[in-house]
Amino acid sequence: MIIQNNEPDYIKIEEDLGFQMMTIEEKLTLESNEGNNPFELHRADFNTMMLLSDGEMTHKVDFMEYEMVKGDCLFMSKDQIHKFDQSSTYRGHIIMFTEEFMLRHFSLSASSKISSLFNNHLSPSLYQNFGDRHILILAIKRELSLDLGEIKADVLACILTAFLLKAQAHKSQNFKTYDADYQSFMKFQSLVTSNYMHTRKSREYALILNTTYKQLNMLCKTFTDKTAKEYIDDYVVLQAKRLMTMTKHTIKQVAYECGFSEPTNFLKFFKKIAGISPSQFREVDA
Repeated sequence: MIIQNNEPDYIKIEEDLGFQMMTIEEKLTLESNEGNNPFELHRADFNTMMLLSDGEMTHKVDFMEYEMVKGDCLFMSKDQIHKFDQSSTYRGHIIMFTEEFMLRHFSLSASSKISSLFNNHLSPSLYQNFGDRHILILAIKRELSLDLGEIKADVLACILTAFLLKAQAHKSQNFKTYDADYQSFMKFQSLVTSNYMHTRKSREYALILNTTYKQLNMLCKTFTDKTAKEYIDDYVVLQAKRLMTMTKHTIKQVAYECGFSEPTNFLKFFKKIAGISPSQFREVDA
């Protein structure tokens, strides 16, 4: 249940700007009016920040549950699947923006530092007791009330950049963001995203990246605490779970889309990594 919000603060910017802010209550109403059920798993179309200003909730993202209380901020990236909590009482805001908004209006330096916040292969994506959320919301509201013309997107990006840089610093003092290494990891991640259905062999990715198998493993362990092979396998299973949740594909079809020529090999692979069979996962989570 949503705590009723008496503030008239629904803010929706033109779609071509690539940025929106609204209350959680308004987001749920919007989804319902468009014929969607926000309390069932659905795909995020944009990079998303959820800021809780009152109450508590459990938000499910890519099959992981995040317990949120007042002051928490949850980051989700485009294409992650999630659902809202229908049983708890809460209030807050949703900020959404496109990847194009980031590319056009964020500086390269800032983007390299905050990209991990919207990296759906790194965790956690929940940051607790984030006191600056009120400053962010009020600042965005103020700028949206002004006629800024062509600079509106740039001003919003500046405000958002400052908040996200602080969020990155808040994330973990131990998180490694060495520019060269992180950029290399992002290249590996992009390759996996584009090619996981063609190959799951980490040595082939190392060859494409012009590095050694050992160096690729070290790189992955730096940012994910996983070997390259573990990272690739986990990503394939995540994609399979998404397909089984968001489509009516048969297990056989899911196997083919994930790059398996023999469904029996997919069944063995999925159970080894996930601990349950695809059909058991679908019964419990889909």
